Amino acid sequence: MNHVIRLRGPWQFEVVDQLDGAPPPRVNSGKQPMPGDWSTELGSEFRGTVAYRRVFHRPTGLEPGQSVWLVIESLVGLAEVSLNQTPLGTIESTGGRFAIESILADDNRLEIVVTHHAHSGPGGLTGLVSLEIQTVRPRPID
Repeated sequence: MNHVIRLRGPWQFEVVDQLDGAPPPRVNSGKQPMPGDWSTELGSEFRGTVAYRRVFHRPTGLEPGQSVWLVIESLVGLAEVSLNQTPLGTIESTGGRFAIESILADDNRLEIVVTHHAHSGPGGLTGLVSLEIQTVRPRPID
């Protein structure tokens, strides 16, 4: 059995770096609805690195034998993902998933740092970000 918790917006964002020669962002920080690219907040021509941050509570009712996955459906750019200052990995446009039950705290800080240097469209988190709770069923004994 699976249960999905969507981590919709608004998310906090902060411009970390701007690509040389790229137009400056409209703002350097703020809140952004998710999912969505950064065109409304930063401008469709902005190129660089943006840190997205979201705080969430530990899901209630977790039981032994359940796994918790952080699922990022899609993005435009390259992203480094961390939870509670623990690096989870790097993902590209097709997104990714990370097992996180061992590092969940009562209050969790998720950070996804997206870098987009391509000249085709704005960057950002374009797909849903969610927690997926799965019940692991024991294998039958033969």
